[in-house]
Amino acid sequence: MATVLAALLGASIAAAAPHRGEPVRPRVIDEGPGRDPHRLIVKLAENRGLSIDNSRIIGPKPLPLINELMKGSQPLFSRHAGSTGAPQPTGTADLTLYRVIPSKEAALIGNRLLNHPEVETAYLAPQPVPPPSDIPPATPDFSLDQLYDQPGPDGFGFDRAQEWPGGDGRNVMIADIEYGFDPMHEDLISVTIDAFGPAFSDYQFHGNGVLGVLGSPDNDYGITGLVPEAPLTVVSPFTDPDTYNVADAIDVAASMLTKGDVLLIQQQGWQNNTYTPVEVDPAVFDAIASAVSAGIVVIEPAGNGACDLDDPIWEDAFNRSKRDSGAIMVGGGASPLSGFEPRSYHPIGSCYGDRVDVQGWYDNMITLSARDGAPSFTDLFFPESDGRQAYTGKFGGTSGAAPLVAAIAAVMNSVAMETGAEPWDPLELRAVLRSTGHPQTGDGFEAIGPQPDLRRLLRVYGIR
Repeated sequence: MATVLAALLGASIAAAAPHRGEPVRPRVIDEGPGRDPHRLIVKLAENRGLSIDNSRIIGPKPLPLINELMKGSQPLFSRHAGSTGAPQPTGTADLTLYRVIPSKEAALIGNRLLNHPEVETAYLAPQPVPPPSDIPPATPDFSLDQLYDQPGPDGFGFDRAQEWPGGDGRNVMIADIEYGFDPMHEDLISVTIDAFGPAFSDYQFHGNGVLGVLGSPDNDYGITGLVPEAPLTVVSPFTDPDTYNVADAIDVAASMLTKGDVLLIQQQGWQNNTYTPVEVDPAVFDAIASAVSAGIVVIEPAGNGACDLDDPIWEDAFNRSKRDSGAIMVGGGASPLSGFEPRSYHPIGSCYGDRVDVQGWYDNMITLSARDGAPSFTDLFFPESDGRQAYTGKFGGTSGAAPLVAAIAAVMNSVAMETGAEPWDPLELRAVLRSTGHPQTGDGFEAIGPQPDLRRLLRVYGIR
């Protein structure tokens, strides 16, 4: 009985084991929706003695036509690169025989390769499939109320950005030094966000607010980010749960970036019993300067301490003629929705002074929130206290102002690179942001600089 049972179990297990069946071989390459027209996936045939050496297909006989068509191919499975000929489990494919060919003529190459018996299959790579969209209940579309993306002088001039090549930020990585965020928010879940550091569980409403302004996708609900195609990276200011080290976080983030990328420091300092720009710390100042010297655009909030950076109490720490980290320092101005004169210094607002380069909105910004933002920052939408559907119209401070400027920097460098120009030198970009912005209003005593205008910048400097 035991022998029969063992045999039956064996047959059941064998039937359930992986097996490939007949390979799927299209008659012609499918170029329909959901396929990447510039990436061809090719699988070489099994049991034909084929192997790959430095992108060259080797077989029992010369294969000049296949090798010409597959020129520039790369392994599809990075873990199996360079391991051809390894024994495969029964019924599974040799993953080393998969290749990917990047080409503007991917479909044409694929159709030609399908004429060769050495090619098991070829097809255009699939494009990402969006995850389930709006979490029930239905979220309203707040994008039309994001007035900060509208033309200046009220908005920041993003309304025409995507008419420019690269105007969606696709060529520029933005690294955000941030306490926390919730990657499962419905308006972030489809966004690829690399995260480095300990758990990002603190102040998730803050990180969600910043990342929403930058990268929320253009869908039919929630909000739309200003640079929805820019790659995003979040770096923790903690080296471990108990060690806060902003200088090291800046250095780590800079090591992941290249010339023209943007580093957004969503932190502030504390000195003389008030909030300050984070570069009040000498190590942070030096880390910023090092990043800027490598061609990275650093965006630094002025801090929410309402302090005068020209005051002698700072001992020239913010005296541009004595020392200059090269960061673009962003102050907070009154939005058109604030009840104060637009672009004037917002009362009890940001630090101010000659070192502050430009201003962003200090109040009334519509963006994402999180469960830990309740009740102050879940005022727009927060059904059943689900943090994945939390939205606010009250985001602000210099934390809200800074990503507006970071997005402008990303667009300018992305357009430059897309059109064949060098990315902006960080100090030159800082200068043109100031020179083309809408002037600060009010008495000007608390200097926070002009409000940048992306439309003006692109019109004057978009093609260089």
